[in-house]
Amino acid sequence: MARSFFEQPREQPHTPYTVARAALEFLGDQWTALPGPWGTTGHLRSPDRIPFTVGVCEAGRLYLRNDSAGDSTHLPYDSSADLAGIGRAIAEAIGGLY
Repeated sequence: MARSFFEQPREQPHTPYTVARAALEFLGDQWTALPGPWGTTGHLRSPDRIPFTVGVCEAGRLYLRNDSAGDSTHLPYDSSADLAGIGRAIAEAIGGLY
């Protein structure tokens, strides 16, 4: 909890949901994206209905998880990075988790 003005959390330009939507451009029109509760996650669903979660871990790093298999990976991006670059990285990382 912030105790002063200078300790306030900074505004994040991209939420996990906007990052998941950016990945759709590289995944194709058969994929769908949905927001998670309170905007804390984004959810991708493949054409064969396999769910993936995009979120931020406790260390502040972006992660991608295959919810069906339970496998996950961290991506070296934060929310201030280029949105298209993050979307492309998610699309590439999905291939390793599929």
